[in-house]
Amino acid sequence: MDTKDIFHPENKTIKQIFGESGVSYHIPIYQRPYSWNEEIVEKLWDDILEAYQNNDKNYFLGSLVVIKNQNQDFYDVVDGQQRLTTLIILFCVLRDLDVVGEKQKNIVINSIKDLAEDKERLKLTTHLNNQALFDETILKKINFQLTKKEQDSNIFIQTAYYFKDFIEKSQKEDLNENLKKVDLNDFINYLFNKTTIIRIVCSDEIFAIKLFSILNDRGLDLNAADIIKAYLLQKIAGDHTKSNSFIEVWKQIEGICKNADEKLQDIFSSYLYYLKPENPKKALQDELKEQFKDKDPQSIILDVKKFAENILEITSDTKDRDISLLRYLKHSVYWKSILATAKHVNYPSYQELKSLLVKYYYQSWIADGTSNRIKQTSFNILKAVKGGEAVKPVQDISEIKKLIVNNIGERDYLTFLDNKNAYNSTWHKPVLLAIEYYLHEKDKIDFIPITNDLHTEHILPKEWNKEGLNWVDKFIDDNAKNLINKLGNLTLLSGTKNIRASNCNFSDKKEIYSGNHGRGFDGKTSFEITKRVIDNNLEWGIENINKRHAWIIDQAQTIFSIY
Repeated sequence: MDTKDIFHPENKTIKQIFGESGVSYHIPIYQRPYSWNEEIVEKLWDDILEAYQNNDKNYFLGSLVVIKNQNQDFYDVVDGQQRLTTLIILFCVLRDLDVVGEKQKNIVINSIKDLAEDKERLKLTTHLNNQALFDETILKKINFQLTKKEQDSNIFIQTAYYFKDFIEKSQKEDLNENLKKVDLNDFINYLFNKTTIIRIVCSDEIFAIKLFSILNDRGLDLNAADIIKAYLLQKIAGDHTKSNSFIEVWKQIEGICKNADEKLQDIFSSYLYYLKPENPKKALQDELKEQFKDKDPQSIILDVKKFAENILEITSDTKDRDISLLRYLKHSVYWKSILATAKHVNYPSYQELKSLLVKYYYQSWIADGTSNRIKQTSFNILKAVKGGEAVKPVQDISEIKKLIVNNIGERDYLTFLDNKNAYNSTWHKPVLLAIEYYLHEKDKIDFIPITNDLHTEHILPKEWNKEGLNWVDKFIDDNAKNLINKLGNLTLLSGTKNIRASNCNFSDKKEIYSGNHGRGFDGKTSFEITKRVIDNNLEWGIENINKRHAWIIDQAQTIFSIY
């Protein structure tokens, strides 16, 4: 078959794309909903405006991959729907702001609806689920009197308001900043006649989706999950029942990701580690394509959905202290992959595995373990949990313990906990929080996020020798320097209390920790680890710090030691 019979690239101006009589565009069900944010919309506006102001010969807006529908007189948009939708919104804004001349306004209106036909036809039909909203709030007439709340509830309206602001700013002059008022009539002539798109018309749906995947594989705006979606749809292109079913499951997975506060791409990364528990050698989409090449897309997507549900189940328990501690780790993809895999294969010692992961990752973190070493051990644990081969059955939890201990080797995390500069480590706050969780009855305390309001308090303050404080009665420079940043001198406070307590005598600190300082604090501090400073110490000296330091080390050893 001649290449021209499969696809035909055409360089078209915006006027030709939208002004051609009898031509309209339809967004298929498998496409993502409209999602452009202010940053992307503003970049589009600024780029076109800059090209216009620089008198560039033309501005290239990218490619548009479409399929000529044989039974209906429209194009299915395979790639480019975000740009087309954004341009239509811009046209409607220009129409409703009434800021251009009659000639330009007719061009704009004719690009929204085909007025040359007996029956008006929309130039762009968006997602079936969103078409009514798009039609009522954008295509018919934009209401520019909406509240901020009303704007935020409609992504199409948000984009319309962005364009309204951009257009209004373009009409202001500021000689100090060398800003001149934009001639909108002239700008519209440039937009429609000098801005171009390469429209690639395909006659075959399978080829169109493959072309879409290839274009985006090579650096355009889709991520690995989008490319995998197109790759799998390519396998069932032409079978609309299977395609629609696939899209419905994909939407369900996106909903699961939203509920789990996970990125879809991270779910696919974890799923790849389940399928192939080893360090990837290629890009995520290429690794997954290799895993999926001989498999049924519907079976794949259902299994991905089940895996995503496992991650949702794991992360949604806000009272599981093991999960709470794992949440503080930098490399979350590993522990989530291991635990989701354990649920996926019904690993018999799931609870013990969960607790063991806390011990391993925290020991490695505290002892400054290398990322590569942690990564490789994570893959080894995954292999042990997954099993599945005759020579590699699912391994008992005791075997995984041995595997971990062999990796940790002679590195003693307790030595690192004893460091006089623990405050400067990334792990000191999670370690204090770990003790906090274990001071409460199991599963009776909610996850405590590390935010700007959660502070590490130096009980002996950093400015201990400040004039007017009595710390100088108990400390000299040498011992203060060695004790200030040790774990024994650190505790947890909320933001407001930390500010009040930062440079006070111990008697004042105790009042602030208790909430009895006459400043409207709400009773005792909510942190049990800080209550114990109040309850167990009448004063705060070298002996108190050393005693509390030994207690913290003992607590950490109870939580993190494997044997």
